[in-house]
Amino acid sequence: MSAVENTKPAVTSNRNIVRLFVIAVLVAGCYMILPLYMQNRTNALYEQSHKLSVQINQLQRDVLTQELEINKLSSLEYLLNASEGWELGLNDVPTKVRIVGGSR
Repeated sequence: MSAVENTKPAVTSNRNIVRLFVIAVLVAGCYMILPLYMQNRTNALYEQSHKLSVQINQLQRDVLTQELEINKLSSLEYLLNASEGWELGLNDVPTKVRIVGGSR
């Protein structure tokens, strides 16, 4: 007998055929599941991105509101300082003026 007659082809044994079939099914399954997984992951990332953008917009709105409040307070402070400098007396308590000794 020669050495060629003793070797079996790798594909013809039943175990090898079953193994190749199972591997092919697993690879096909991975190729079918992978796009679905990637789409779900992308959607989750877009949802998280949207939530973060809403949060960023809210924080920017809060910053602008606080800056407007700071500007308002600083402008009132400026008016107070300017009125003291010009001796307008805007911080004095108002007094009532009453006419005394007039005709009845």
